[in-house]
Amino acid sequence: MAIKVEKPEPLPVDPMVRTLTEDKIDEDIATYVRMLDQEASESDVHDFLAKHSYFFNSILRMYGVSPLYSKVRLGSQYEIDFAFFDTGSFGPEWHLVEIEAPSKRMFTKTGDPTASLTHAIQQIRDWHDWVHENLDFARKLMPHIEYPLGYVFIGRRSHLIPDTMKKLRRLAHDHRMTTRIHTLDWFENAARSVKDLVRAGNGGTWPVPMCAMSHADLAAGRPDMAWEWLNNPHAANNRDYYRQLLLSERKYFYLNLTEYSDRNTDD
Repeated sequence: MAIKVEKPEPLPVDPMVRTLTEDKIDEDIATYVRMLDQEASESDVHDFLAKHSYFFNSILRMYGVSPLYSKVRLGSQYEIDFAFFDTGSFGPEWHLVEIEAPSKRMFTKTGDPTASLTHAIQQIRDWHDWVHENLDFARKLMPHIEYPLGYVFIGRRSHLIPDTMKKLRRLAHDHRMTTRIHTLDWFENAARSVKDLVRAGNGGTWPVPMCAMSHADLAAGRPDMAWEWLNNPHAANNRDYYRQLLLSERKYFYLNLTEYSDRNTDD
């Protein structure tokens, strides 16, 4: 007698995520690369990424509880391009992202870090300083924030030569405790990795919205799923909720994949 497997209810998924296909991802990647090749402005690159959160895959968990937040303000002094948090056994770790234009280079012709790269790294330091100087206020906006991890995305991989690649590795090593440094080409590879998640033929099934949420959303404690975890990340019932959330989604994705494989098996 065959055992009937009850199909669990899927997590709420953004309709825009549901419509993703491998072809659509290829189209989005082509649009993004074309923007980089044409040296689009920093604001245009930011706006594109804000509408395609899956380009952050691997540093933003698509099946996690945190959305991508855009243009997060630290008081009246600073504006962070993107922010999100990662879940861990020690609580949330906030990630703060600085985007620079594709036309900006990491190194000068003499091999020294450019003013743009130096400024971007300093921006991360300034955010750290602000958080620790205003910790109570910062935690009202981003609960549990203490040692955020910064990301700098600047320029193109094609700008680098063997000598500057070596210097970039050293620079990345020197700042590894607080900052990750990448070219804007990184997002192309991150987006391409999402194709593995839509090959079941049913589009994306992850709960992270396609478009970034705003500073106002963050300040208001939206979405509920994120704030339920942030308000009590170590509570037993919260862990159970989060575990069931992930297991349910994985099971749903597995069943969809199995059904898709069965329909496409040669006789």
